[in-house]
Amino acid sequence: MGSTSRVLKLRAKSTLRRRLGAILLIALIFIVADTMLSWLSGELDGTNDWSRRLMDQIAASADKLATATPEEMEQVFNDIIAGMPSVNSFARNTFGIVLSVLISLMSIPLSVGYTNHILRESRGEETHVSSLLFGFQVMWKALVISLLTGLIVGLGSIFLVVPGVVAALMLSMSVMILVDDPSKGPIQCLKESARLMRGHKWRLFKLEFSFIFWYLGAGLVTTLIGVPLLNIYLTPYTYLTRAEFYKELLPAYRPDPGPEIQF
Repeated sequence: MGSTSRVLKLRAKSTLRRRLGAILLIALIFIVADTMLSWLSGELDGTNDWSRRLMDQIAASADKLATATPEEMEQVFNDIIAGMPSVNSFARNTFGIVLSVLISLMSIPLSVGYTNHILRESRGEETHVSSLLFGFQVMWKALVISLLTGLIVGLGSIFLVVPGVVAALMLSMSVMILVDDPSKGPIQCLKESARLMRGHKWRLFKLEFSFIFWYLGAGLVTTLIGVPLLNIYLTPYTYLTRAEFYKELLPAYRPDPGPEIQF
């Protein structure tokens, strides 16, 4: 059957309490690095400029929208759209776009490195900031796993949303399998994830859904203050909970009875 979402979360919180300062510090470094990669990618391909111009257009039209008739509102929205740069303007910056894609891809091995850090923390192993660099040691395997996962999930989503979600759940353990054994190839990691997740996809879906209010709260805080402050706690919390879920799927898993009884 496996542990409930509540028990998995309790185990994750137990790990957080044990090394709260170190875990939050590495989470902060991970979030800042990932945010900087995203920002730099957006600067190079023009996305950030597009967003800034959009916000300026909306701010300039705010007073008109407050008292506008339906016809005037339609004209305001048409003016906003007309004032935005076209898709072709992005395409002209070929070098920037290529460099942007290369930089954005760096977030994949960074995420794998963070998964490595979290999995080691969940097992009580010693870990440092350098554990974030692990993903770059298996960068090509991580990129192939990400590409194939995106392709499979995308193909499933073309027809209906449900097949895409099922595919995402089925392949969700691939990165942790790679972290556990870097000698394995991308295809083997995907196959083993599908095998481990057989009969457990609904459990993982419920576990992920149980964080919905955390995600909404984190998004609201980020919107209000412009800083993903809540994510510094939420990121390790969710990653640790998934690590506990993953460990239960392994044949040699033996649960630590301590955290489980801490209701």
